[in-house]
Amino acid sequence: MFKRISEHFLFIVSLILLATVNVSVLLSIFDEWNSDGPYSHGFLGIIVVCYVFYLQRKHLTTITLSKRQYGFGLCCLIASLLIALVAQLSSIQQLQQLAFFSSMLSLIFCFYGWSVVKSFFVPLLMLLLILPVWNVLQFPLRELSTQAGQWGPELIGIAVDRDHFRLSTVGGMFDVEPACSGLGFFMVSALLAFCVGYFNKLSTKKTLWFLFICLVIAIIANWLRIIIIIVVGTYTEMNHFIVHDHLTFGWIVFAVCLLPLIYIARTYFDDSQKESNLNNVAHSNVNQKKETVDTSLQVKQVNKLQIITTLSILVLFIGASYWIPSRYDENYALTVPNVKNYEMVSSDKNYSPNWKPYSQGATQERFFYYTKEALGFQVYLADYIKQEQASEMIYVENYLFNKQFWDRVEDKKLALIKSKNLQETDFLLLKKSSHRYRMIASWYVINGVLTSDKKIAKLTEVKSALKGQPGATLVAVSLDFDGKDVAAAKMQLSQFIYAYLHPSEY
Repeated sequence: MFKRISEHFLFIVSLILLATVNVSVLLSIFDEWNSDGPYSHGFLGIIVVCYVFYLQRKHLTTITLSKRQYGFGLCCLIASLLIALVAQLSSIQQLQQLAFFSSMLSLIFCFYGWSVVKSFFVPLLMLLLILPVWNVLQFPLRELSTQAGQWGPELIGIAVDRDHFRLSTVGGMFDVEPACSGLGFFMVSALLAFCVGYFNKLSTKKTLWFLFICLVIAIIANWLRIIIIIVVGTYTEMNHFIVHDHLTFGWIVFAVCLLPLIYIARTYFDDSQKESNLNNVAHSNVNQKKETVDTSLQVKQVNKLQIITTLSILVLFIGASYWIPSRYDENYALTVPNVKNYEMVSSDKNYSPNWKPYSQGATQERFFYYTKEALGFQVYLADYIKQEQASEMIYVENYLFNKQFWDRVEDKKLALIKSKNLQETDFLLLKKSSHRYRMIASWYVINGVLTSDKKIAKLTEVKSALKGQPGATLVAVSLDFDGKDVAAAKMQLSQFIYAYLHPSEY
Protein backbone atom coordinates (compact mmCIF):
# COMPACT_ATOMS: atom_id res chain seq x y z
CA MET A 1 0.00 0.00 0.00
CA PHE A 2 1.10 3.55 -0.78
CA LYS A 3 1.68 6.11 1.87
CA ARG A 4 -0.11 9.46 1.70
CA ILE A 5 2.84 11.33 0.24
CA SER A 6 3.19 8.65 -2.42
CA GLU A 7 -0.35 9.16 -3.73
CA HIS A 8 0.01 12.94 -3.83
CA PHE A 9 3.29 12.53 -5.68
CA LEU A 10 1.78 10.13 -8.22
CA PHE A 11 -1.17 12.47 -8.74
CA ILE A 12 1.22 15.33 -9.50
CA VAL A 13 3.13 13.06 -11.88
CA SER A 14 -0.12 12.18 -13.68
CA LEU A 15 -0.99 15.88 -14.05
CA ILE A 16 2.48 16.58 -15.47
CA LEU A 17 2.05 13.74 -17.97
CA LEU A 18 -1.37 15.05 -18.97
CA ALA A 19 -0.01 18.58 -19.38
CA THR A 20 2.97 17.31 -21.40
CA VAL A 21 0.82 15.62 -24.01
CA ASN A 22 -1.43 18.70 -24.11
CA VAL A 23 1.30 21.33 -24.54
CA SER A 24 -0.32 22.65 -27.72
CA VAL A 25 -3.65 22.92 -25.90
CA LEU A 26 -2.08 24.87 -23.04
CA LEU A 27 -0.32 27.17 -25.51
CA SER A 28 -3.62 27.86 -27.27
CA ILE A 29 -5.15 28.78 -23.91
CA PHE A 30 -2.23 31.08 -23.06
CA ASP A 31 -2.50 32.72 -26.50
CA GLU A 32 -6.14 33.58 -25.84
CA TRP A 33 -5.26 34.96 -22.41
CA ASN A 34 -2.47 37.04 -23.93
CA SER A 35 -4.71 38.56 -26.61
CA ASP A 36 -7.10 41.51 -26.56
CA GLY A 37 -10.05 39.15 -26.92
CA PRO A 38 -12.78 38.14 -24.46
CA TYR A 39 -10.38 35.98 -22.41
CA SER A 40 -7.68 38.58 -21.77
CA HIS A 41 -8.45 38.33 -18.04
CA GLY A 42 -7.21 34.73 -18.02
CA PHE A 43 -3.80 35.26 -16.38
CA LEU A 44 -5.37 37.27 -13.57
CA GLY A 45 -8.09 34.66 -13.27
CA ILE A 46 -5.63 31.75 -12.95
CA ILE A 47 -3.90 33.54 -10.07
CA VAL A 48 -7.24 33.77 -8.26
CA VAL A 49 -8.00 30.13 -9.04
CA CYS A 50 -4.62 28.97 -7.70
CA TYR A 51 -5.15 31.02 -4.53
CA VAL A 52 -8.56 29.42 -3.92
CA PHE A 53 -7.04 25.98 -4.56
CA TYR A 54 -4.40 26.82 -1.95
CA LEU A 55 -7.06 27.85 0.58
CA GLN A 56 -8.87 24.55 0.00
CA ARG A 57 -5.73 22.40 0.31
CA LYS A 58 -6.78 20.94 3.69
CA HIS A 59 -9.57 19.04 1.89
CA LEU A 60 -7.07 17.16 -0.28
CA THR A 61 -7.20 13.85 1.61
CA THR A 62 -6.87 10.36 0.21
CA ILE A 63 -9.43 7.61 0.72
CA THR A 64 -10.05 4.10 -0.51
CA LEU A 65 -12.60 4.21 -3.32
CA SER A 66 -15.17 1.46 -3.69
CA LYS A 67 -15.11 -0.53 -6.91
CA ARG A 68 -18.24 1.25 -8.10
CA GLN A 69 -16.83 4.72 -7.38
CA TYR A 70 -13.51 3.96 -8.99
CA GLY A 71 -15.20 2.31 -11.99
CA PHE A 72 -17.24 5.46 -12.57
CA GLY A 73 -14.15 7.67 -12.31
CA LEU A 74 -12.18 5.40 -14.64
CA CYS A 75 -14.98 5.43 -17.24
CA CYS A 76 -15.02 9.24 -17.09
CA LEU A 77 -11.23 9.32 -17.55
CA ILE A 78 -11.30 6.93 -20.53
CA ALA A 79 -14.14 8.87 -22.16
CA SER A 80 -12.33 12.20 -21.62
CA LEU A 81 -9.09 10.86 -23.07
CA LEU A 82 -10.88 9.40 -26.10
CA ILE A 83 -12.63 12.73 -26.73
CA ALA A 84 -9.25 14.45 -26.37
CA LEU A 85 -7.75 12.08 -28.96
CA VAL A 86 -10.62 12.66 -31.41
CA ALA A 87 -10.35 16.43 -30.89
CA GLN A 88 -6.61 16.26 -31.52
CA LEU A 89 -6.99 14.25 -34.73
CA SER A 90 -9.76 16.54 -36.00
CA SER A 91 -8.00 19.75 -34.79
CA ILE A 92 -11.02 21.06 -32.88
CA GLN A 93 -9.38 23.45 -30.43
CA GLN A 94 -12.21 24.17 -28.02
CA LEU A 95 -13.08 20.48 -27.77
CA GLN A 96 -9.42 19.77 -26.94
CA GLN A 97 -9.52 22.36 -24.16
CA LEU A 98 -12.74 20.96 -22.72
CA ALA A 99 -11.37 17.41 -22.91
CA PHE A 100 -8.21 18.53 -21.10
CA PHE A 101 -10.29 19.99 -18.28
CA SER A 102 -12.50 16.89 -18.15
CA SER A 103 -9.43 14.62 -18.05
CA MET A 104 -7.96 16.60 -15.17
CA LEU A 105 -11.27 16.42 -13.29
CA SER A 106 -11.46 12.66 -13.89
CA LEU A 107 -7.93 12.21 -12.55
CA ILE A 108 -8.89 13.99 -9.36
CA PHE A 109 -11.87 11.65 -9.00
CA CYS A 110 -9.78 8.53 -9.65
CA PHE A 111 -7.17 9.52 -7.04
CA TYR A 112 -9.29 11.19 -4.36
CA GLY A 113 -12.96 10.46 -4.95
CA TRP A 114 -16.15 12.50 -5.12
CA SER A 115 -15.71 14.17 -1.72
CA VAL A 116 -12.57 16.00 -2.88
CA VAL A 117 -14.16 16.97 -6.21
CA LYS A 118 -17.08 18.40 -4.27
CA SER A 119 -14.77 20.28 -1.88
CA PHE A 120 -12.91 21.82 -4.84
CA PHE A 121 -16.06 22.56 -6.83
CA VAL A 122 -15.70 26.37 -6.64
CA PRO A 123 -12.06 26.64 -7.85
CA LEU A 124 -12.74 24.01 -10.53
CA LEU A 125 -15.74 25.99 -11.74
CA MET A 126 -13.69 29.19 -11.72
CA LEU A 127 -11.01 27.43 -13.78
CA LEU A 128 -13.64 26.36 -16.31
CA LEU A 129 -14.90 29.95 -16.56
CA ILE A 130 -11.51 31.29 -17.66
CA LEU A 131 -10.96 28.63 -20.32
CA PRO A 132 -11.58 29.98 -23.85
CA VAL A 133 -14.44 27.57 -24.55
CA TRP A 134 -17.43 29.89 -24.28
CA ASN A 135 -17.54 31.29 -27.82
CA VAL A 136 -20.95 29.67 -28.28
CA LEU A 137 -22.29 32.59 -26.22
CA GLN A 138 -20.96 35.15 -28.69
CA PHE A 139 -23.80 34.91 -31.19
CA PRO A 140 -26.71 35.58 -28.78
CA LEU A 141 -24.73 38.31 -27.01
CA ARG A 142 -23.78 39.84 -30.37
CA GLU A 143 -27.41 39.81 -31.48
CA LEU A 144 -28.53 41.53 -28.25
CA SER A 145 -25.75 44.10 -28.57
CA THR A 146 -26.70 44.87 -32.18
CA GLN A 147 -30.32 45.38 -31.20
CA ALA A 148 -29.24 47.70 -28.37
CA GLY A 149 -26.99 49.60 -30.78
CA GLN A 150 -30.01 50.16 -33.00
CA TRP A 151 -32.70 51.23 -30.54
CA GLY A 152 -30.38 53.06 -28.11
CA PRO A 153 -29.41 55.95 -30.42
CA GLU A 154 -32.97 56.06 -31.78
CA LEU A 155 -34.17 57.01 -28.27
CA ILE A 156 -32.32 60.33 -28.63
CA GLY A 157 -33.36 60.90 -32.22
CA ILE A 158 -30.54 59.33 -34.24
CA ALA A 159 -31.86 57.20 -37.10
CA VAL A 160 -30.10 53.85 -37.38
CA ASP A 161 -30.33 51.42 -40.30
CA ARG A 162 -29.41 47.79 -39.71
CA ASP A 163 -28.00 45.28 -42.19
CA HIS A 164 -27.26 42.06 -40.29
CA PHE A 165 -24.58 43.21 -37.81
CA ARG A 166 -23.81 46.51 -39.55
CA LEU A 167 -25.40 49.68 -38.18
CA SER A 168 -25.45 52.86 -40.28
CA THR A 169 -26.14 56.44 -39.24
CA VAL A 170 -25.67 59.77 -40.98
CA GLY A 171 -22.24 59.98 -39.35
CA GLY A 172 -20.82 56.60 -40.33
CA MET A 173 -21.07 52.82 -40.30
CA PHE A 174 -20.52 50.59 -37.28
CA ASP A 175 -19.89 46.84 -37.46
CA VAL A 176 -20.78 44.85 -34.35
CA GLU A 177 -18.04 42.23 -34.64
CA PRO A 178 -17.97 39.04 -32.52
CA ALA A 179 -15.37 40.77 -30.30
CA CYS A 180 -18.00 43.45 -29.60
CA SER A 181 -20.48 40.92 -28.23
CA GLY A 182 -19.45 41.64 -24.64
CA LEU A 183 -18.38 38.05 -23.97
CA GLY A 184 -15.32 39.30 -22.06
CA PHE A 185 -17.46 41.41 -19.72
CA PHE A 186 -19.85 38.46 -19.35
CA MET A 187 -17.13 35.98 -18.32
CA VAL A 188 -15.36 38.43 -15.98
CA SER A 189 -18.67 39.10 -14.25
CA ALA A 190 -19.34 35.38 -13.84
CA LEU A 191 -15.88 34.88 -12.35
CA LEU A 192 -16.41 37.83 -10.02
CA ALA A 193 -19.75 36.39 -8.85
CA PHE A 194 -18.23 33.07 -7.82
CA CYS A 195 -15.27 34.79 -6.19
CA VAL A 196 -17.64 36.89 -4.08
CA GLY A 197 -19.71 33.80 -3.33
CA TYR A 198 -16.64 31.93 -2.09
CA PHE A 199 -14.92 34.67 -0.08
CA ASN A 200 -18.18 36.04 1.39
CA LYS A 201 -19.37 32.54 2.37
CA LEU A 202 -22.61 32.84 0.42
CA SER A 203 -25.15 30.07 0.11
CA THR A 204 -25.78 28.56 -3.30
CA LYS A 205 -29.03 30.50 -3.65
CA LYS A 206 -27.39 33.84 -2.82
CA THR A 207 -24.45 33.08 -5.12
CA LEU A 208 -26.80 32.43 -8.04
CA TRP A 209 -28.71 35.64 -7.33
CA PHE A 210 -25.48 37.63 -7.30
CA LEU A 211 -24.38 35.84 -10.50
CA PHE A 212 -27.61 36.95 -12.17
CA ILE A 213 -27.03 40.57 -11.09
CA CYS A 214 -23.42 40.49 -12.33
CA LEU A 215 -24.38 39.11 -15.74
CA VAL A 216 -27.16 41.67 -16.20
CA ILE A 217 -24.79 44.53 -15.38
CA ALA A 218 -22.17 43.08 -17.76
CA ILE A 219 -24.69 43.02 -20.61
CA ILE A 220 -25.87 46.56 -19.84
CA ALA A 221 -22.25 47.78 -19.69
CA ASN A 222 -21.60 46.45 -23.19
CA TRP A 223 -24.81 48.01 -24.48
CA LEU A 224 -23.77 51.37 -23.02
CA ARG A 225 -20.37 51.04 -24.68
CA ILE A 226 -21.89 50.41 -28.12
CA ILE A 227 -24.54 53.11 -27.79
CA ILE A 228 -22.02 55.74 -26.65
CA ILE A 229 -19.61 54.84 -29.48
CA ILE A 230 -22.37 55.13 -32.10
CA VAL A 231 -23.65 58.42 -30.70
CA VAL A 232 -20.20 59.98 -30.34
CA GLY A 233 -19.08 58.62 -33.73
CA THR A 234 -22.17 60.05 -35.40
CA TYR A 235 -21.74 63.54 -33.94
CA THR A 236 -17.95 63.67 -34.52
CA GLU A 237 -17.99 62.03 -37.99
CA MET A 238 -15.97 59.07 -36.67
CA ASN A 239 -13.09 61.25 -35.45
CA HIS A 240 -13.34 60.75 -31.67
CA PHE A 241 -10.71 58.53 -30.02
CA ILE A 242 -13.27 56.16 -28.45
CA VAL A 243 -14.40 55.16 -31.94
CA HIS A 244 -10.90 54.01 -32.84
CA ASP A 245 -9.90 52.59 -29.45
CA HIS A 246 -13.24 51.11 -28.45
CA LEU A 247 -11.65 48.21 -26.55
CA THR A 248 -9.98 50.46 -23.98
CA PHE A 249 -13.11 52.58 -23.74
CA GLY A 250 -15.18 49.43 -23.20
CA TRP A 251 -13.11 48.33 -20.21
CA ILE A 252 -13.41 51.84 -18.75
CA VAL A 253 -17.20 51.62 -19.01
CA PHE A 254 -17.14 48.15 -17.48
CA ALA A 255 -14.92 49.35 -14.61
CA VAL A 256 -17.40 52.13 -13.85
CA CYS A 257 -20.24 49.60 -13.85
CA LEU A 258 -18.29 47.48 -11.34
CA LEU A 259 -18.69 50.19 -8.68
CA PRO A 260 -22.37 49.43 -7.99
CA LEU A 261 -21.53 45.71 -8.04
CA ILE A 262 -18.92 46.21 -5.32
CA TYR A 263 -21.43 48.17 -3.22
CA ILE A 264 -24.12 45.51 -3.70
CA ALA A 265 -21.68 42.73 -2.80
CA ARG A 266 -20.52 44.44 0.42
CA THR A 267 -24.02 45.50 1.49
CA TYR A 268 -26.29 42.62 0.56
CA PHE A 269 -24.05 39.64 -0.21
CA ASP A 270 -21.60 39.19 2.65
CA ASP A 271 -22.14 36.32 5.06
CA SER A 272 -18.49 35.97 6.05
CA GLN A 273 -19.02 37.69 9.41
CA LYS A 274 -21.95 35.45 10.19
CA GLU A 275 -19.85 32.42 9.30
CA SER A 276 -17.04 33.68 11.52
CA ASN A 277 -19.39 34.05 14.50
CA LEU A 278 -20.73 30.55 14.04
CA ASN A 279 -17.19 29.21 13.91
CA ASN A 280 -16.31 30.96 17.18
CA VAL A 281 -19.38 29.52 18.91
CA ALA A 282 -18.54 26.03 17.73
CA HIS A 283 -14.83 26.33 18.57
CA SER A 284 -15.20 24.91 22.08
CA ASN A 285 -17.16 21.90 20.83
CA VAL A 286 -14.50 21.29 18.19
CA ASN A 287 -11.77 21.26 20.85
CA GLN A 288 -13.72 18.78 22.93
CA LYS A 289 -14.08 16.44 19.99
CA LYS A 290 -10.60 17.03 18.58
CA GLU A 291 -9.47 13.51 19.18
CA THR A 292 -12.55 12.11 17.41
CA VAL A 293 -12.14 14.48 14.47
CA ASP A 294 -8.46 13.73 14.13
CA THR A 295 -9.31 10.06 14.02
CA SER A 296 -11.94 10.61 11.32
CA LEU A 297 -9.48 12.58 9.19
CA GLN A 298 -6.87 9.87 9.26
CA VAL A 299 -5.92 8.80 5.79
CA LYS A 300 -7.26 5.45 4.79
CA GLN A 301 -5.24 2.97 2.87
CA VAL A 302 -5.05 3.53 -0.85
CA ASN A 303 -5.71 0.80 -3.40
CA LYS A 304 -2.46 0.20 -5.23
CA LEU A 305 -4.21 -1.51 -8.16
CA GLN A 306 -6.43 1.52 -8.75
CA ILE A 307 -3.47 3.88 -9.01
CA ILE A 308 -1.55 1.54 -11.32
CA THR A 309 -4.62 1.18 -13.55
CA THR A 310 -5.13 4.96 -13.70
CA LEU A 311 -1.51 5.62 -14.63
CA SER A 312 -1.53 2.80 -17.20
CA ILE A 313 -4.58 4.25 -18.96
CA LEU A 314 -2.93 7.67 -18.99
CA VAL A 315 0.36 6.33 -20.40
CA LEU A 316 -1.55 4.35 -23.05
CA PHE A 317 -3.33 7.52 -24.16
CA ILE A 318 -0.06 9.45 -24.31
CA GLY A 319 1.46 6.77 -26.51
CA ALA A 320 -1.56 6.77 -28.84
CA SER A 321 -1.62 10.57 -29.11
CA TYR A 322 1.99 10.54 -30.36
CA TRP A 323 1.92 7.36 -32.47
CA ILE A 324 -1.33 7.80 -34.43
CA PRO A 325 -0.51 11.25 -35.91
CA SER A 326 3.03 10.12 -36.77
CA ARG A 327 1.77 7.89 -39.63
CA TYR A 328 1.37 9.82 -42.89
CA ASP A 329 2.55 9.83 -46.49
CA GLU A 330 5.22 12.48 -46.98
CA ASN A 331 4.61 12.40 -50.75
CA TYR A 332 0.85 12.86 -50.61
CA ALA A 333 -0.68 15.03 -53.33
CA LEU A 334 -4.11 14.78 -54.91
CA THR A 335 -3.93 13.23 -58.37
CA VAL A 336 -5.12 15.66 -61.04
CA PRO A 337 -7.62 14.07 -63.46
CA ASN A 338 -7.45 14.33 -67.21
CA VAL A 339 -10.53 16.46 -67.87
CA LYS A 340 -11.98 15.63 -71.27
CA ASN A 341 -13.33 18.33 -73.59
CA TYR A 342 -11.44 20.99 -71.62
CA GLU A 343 -7.95 22.14 -72.55
CA MET A 344 -5.44 22.53 -69.72
CA VAL A 345 -3.45 25.64 -70.65
CA SER A 346 -1.59 26.03 -67.34
CA SER A 347 -0.72 23.50 -64.65
CA ASP A 348 1.07 23.09 -61.32
CA LYS A 349 1.58 26.81 -60.74
CA ASN A 350 2.17 27.77 -57.12
CA TYR A 351 0.41 31.09 -57.56
CA SER A 352 -2.26 32.78 -59.67
CA PRO A 353 -2.01 36.37 -60.93
CA ASN A 354 -5.71 37.09 -60.33
CA TRP A 355 -6.78 34.69 -57.56
CA LYS A 356 -5.29 34.82 -54.06
CA PRO A 357 -6.89 32.16 -51.84
CA TYR A 358 -5.21 31.32 -48.54
CA SER A 359 -4.90 27.95 -46.82
CA GLN A 360 -2.82 28.14 -43.66
CA GLY A 361 -0.43 25.25 -43.11
CA ALA A 362 -0.97 23.68 -46.55
CA THR A 363 1.92 21.46 -47.65
CA GLN A 364 1.60 22.78 -51.19
CA GLU A 365 -0.77 24.96 -53.21
CA ARG A 366 -1.32 24.35 -56.94
CA PHE A 367 -3.21 26.25 -59.63
CA PHE A 368 -4.51 24.84 -62.91
CA TYR A 369 -6.23 26.69 -65.75
CA TYR A 370 -8.69 25.09 -68.19
CA THR A 371 -10.48 26.55 -71.20
CA LYS A 372 -13.40 25.56 -73.39
CA GLU A 373 -14.37 27.89 -76.21
CA ALA A 374 -14.69 31.32 -74.53
CA LEU A 375 -14.85 29.94 -70.97
CA GLY A 376 -11.95 29.81 -68.53
CA PHE A 377 -11.87 27.82 -65.28
CA GLN A 378 -9.23 27.99 -62.56
CA VAL A 379 -8.73 25.07 -60.18
CA TYR A 380 -7.03 25.58 -56.83
CA LEU A 381 -5.67 22.62 -54.84
CA ALA A 382 -4.38 22.95 -51.27
CA ASP A 383 -2.74 19.67 -50.21
CA TYR A 384 -2.16 18.68 -46.57
CA ILE A 385 -0.03 15.61 -45.90
CA LYS A 386 -1.38 15.83 -42.33
CA GLN A 387 -3.33 18.40 -40.36
CA GLU A 388 -2.55 19.99 -37.03
CA GLN A 389 -4.03 22.75 -34.93
CA ALA A 390 -3.92 26.08 -36.84
CA SER A 391 -2.47 24.21 -39.85
CA GLU A 392 -5.60 22.57 -41.16
CA MET A 393 -7.87 22.50 -44.16
CA ILE A 394 -10.91 23.81 -42.28
CA TYR A 395 -9.63 26.81 -40.35
CA VAL A 396 -11.22 30.12 -39.45
CA GLU A 397 -8.42 32.18 -41.03
CA ASN A 398 -8.51 30.40 -44.39
CA TYR A 399 -10.28 32.17 -47.24
CA LEU A 400 -11.05 31.77 -50.93
CA PHE A 401 -11.32 35.46 -51.79
CA ASN A 402 -9.97 38.79 -50.61
CA LYS A 403 -12.68 40.81 -48.87
CA GLN A 404 -10.90 44.06 -49.75
CA PHE A 405 -11.53 43.55 -53.47
CA TRP A 406 -14.60 41.33 -53.64
CA ASP A 407 -18.07 41.63 -52.12
CA ARG A 408 -19.99 38.50 -51.19
CA VAL A 409 -23.29 38.36 -53.10
CA GLU A 410 -24.32 34.79 -52.40
CA ASP A 411 -23.08 32.04 -50.07
CA LYS A 412 -24.85 28.68 -50.27
CA LYS A 413 -24.60 25.18 -51.77
CA LEU A 414 -24.37 24.29 -55.45
CA ALA A 415 -26.19 21.06 -56.35
CA LEU A 416 -24.42 18.72 -58.78
CA ILE A 417 -26.89 16.80 -60.93
CA LYS A 418 -26.16 13.08 -61.53
CA SER A 419 -22.79 13.23 -59.76
CA LYS A 420 -21.97 9.87 -58.15
CA ASN A 421 -19.38 10.83 -55.55
CA LEU A 422 -20.35 14.42 -54.64
CA GLN A 423 -23.91 15.71 -54.49
CA GLU A 424 -23.19 19.38 -53.74
CA THR A 425 -20.36 21.85 -53.22
CA ASP A 426 -19.91 25.04 -51.26
CA PHE A 427 -20.73 27.98 -53.51
CA LEU A 428 -19.76 31.67 -53.48
CA LEU A 429 -20.97 34.39 -55.81
CA LEU A 430 -18.69 37.44 -55.66
CA LYS A 431 -18.79 40.89 -57.20
CA LYS A 432 -15.85 43.17 -57.91
CA SER A 433 -17.51 45.69 -60.23
CA SER A 434 -20.67 46.02 -62.27
CA HIS A 435 -19.12 43.89 -65.03
CA ARG A 436 -16.84 41.62 -63.00
CA TYR A 437 -18.32 38.66 -61.13
CA ARG A 438 -16.79 35.42 -59.92
CA MET A 439 -18.23 32.06 -58.91
CA ILE A 440 -16.26 29.74 -56.62
CA ALA A 441 -17.28 26.14 -55.90
CA SER A 442 -15.25 24.16 -53.37
CA TRP A 443 -15.17 20.80 -51.60
CA TYR A 444 -12.85 18.60 -49.53
CA VAL A 445 -11.12 15.33 -50.39
CA ILE A 446 -9.97 13.15 -47.46
CA ASN A 447 -8.70 9.64 -48.09
CA GLY A 448 -10.90 9.29 -51.17
CA VAL A 449 -14.01 10.76 -49.52
CA LEU A 450 -15.46 13.85 -51.21
CA THR A 451 -17.68 16.18 -49.20
CA SER A 452 -18.54 19.85 -48.75
CA ASP A 453 -19.90 19.28 -45.23
CA LYS A 454 -17.41 20.47 -42.62
CA LYS A 455 -18.71 18.05 -39.97
CA ILE A 456 -18.34 15.04 -42.26
CA ALA A 457 -14.90 16.28 -43.29
CA LYS A 458 -13.80 16.48 -39.63
CA LEU A 459 -15.15 13.00 -38.91
CA THR A 460 -13.40 11.64 -41.99
CA GLU A 461 -10.15 13.27 -40.81
CA VAL A 462 -10.32 11.19 -37.63
CA LYS A 463 -11.03 7.94 -39.50
CA SER A 464 -8.21 8.62 -41.97
CA ALA A 465 -5.74 9.43 -39.19
CA LEU A 466 -6.61 6.17 -37.42
CA LYS A 467 -5.92 4.31 -40.67
CA GLY A 468 -2.63 6.13 -41.12
CA GLN A 469 -3.79 7.92 -44.28
CA PRO A 470 -4.53 11.51 -43.19
CA GLY A 471 -3.76 13.21 -46.52
CA ALA A 472 -6.42 15.78 -47.47
CA THR A 473 -7.00 18.39 -50.16
CA LEU A 474 -9.18 21.44 -50.57
CA VAL A 475 -10.42 21.71 -54.16
CA ALA A 476 -11.84 25.03 -55.42
CA VAL A 477 -12.98 25.98 -58.92
CA SER A 478 -13.54 29.57 -60.03
CA LEU A 479 -15.32 31.00 -63.05
CA ASP A 480 -15.25 34.70 -63.94
CA PHE A 481 -18.18 36.17 -65.89
CA ASP A 482 -19.95 39.46 -66.56
CA GLY A 483 -22.84 38.88 -64.15
CA LYS A 484 -25.57 39.05 -66.80
CA ASP A 485 -26.79 35.44 -66.69
CA VAL A 486 -26.11 33.85 -63.30
CA ALA A 487 -28.13 30.71 -64.03
CA ALA A 488 -26.17 29.99 -67.21
CA ALA A 489 -22.86 30.55 -65.42
CA LYS A 490 -23.91 28.13 -62.66
CA MET A 491 -24.72 25.50 -65.26
CA GLN A 492 -21.34 25.98 -66.95
CA LEU A 493 -19.58 25.69 -63.60
CA SER A 494 -21.55 22.55 -62.71
CA GLN A 495 -20.71 20.95 -66.06
CA PHE A 496 -17.00 21.56 -65.56
CA ILE A 497 -17.10 20.14 -62.00
CA TYR A 498 -18.92 17.05 -63.29
CA ALA A 499 -16.28 16.59 -65.99
CA TYR A 500 -13.55 17.08 -63.36
CA LEU A 501 -15.05 14.46 -61.03
CA HIS A 502 -15.98 11.96 -63.77
CA PRO A 503 -13.19 12.21 -66.38
CA SER A 504 -13.82 8.73 -67.76
CA GLU A 505 -17.54 9.30 -68.39
CA TYR A 506 -17.59 12.77 -69.92
